[in-house]
Amino acid sequence: MDSGEREEQEQLERFLAHAAGSERLQRKLGGMDAYQVVAIAAEEGFAFGVTTLHRAVCTGYVMRRPR
Repeated sequence: MDSGEREEQEQLERFLAHAAGSERLQRKLGGMDAYQVVAIAAEEGFAFGVTTLHRAVCTGYVMRRPR
C-alpha cells in the first residue's frame, strides 16, 4: 500500500468512527451505494475513494449489520 492509499484508508477509518457516533449520519447512510457514501463522507470533510471503500468491504473491515 502506497502513502496515498494509506492516507485514504486512514480517512475511511476516521469517517467510520465519526459515523458510528452520529445517529444522523447512520440514518443518512442507510441503504446508500458506495458512490453516495463517498459523497456524504466528502460533505463531512473526509477524503477517500470508492476503491478504498470497496476494498474495506471486501476484506470484511466494513460490513453491513444484520437486521
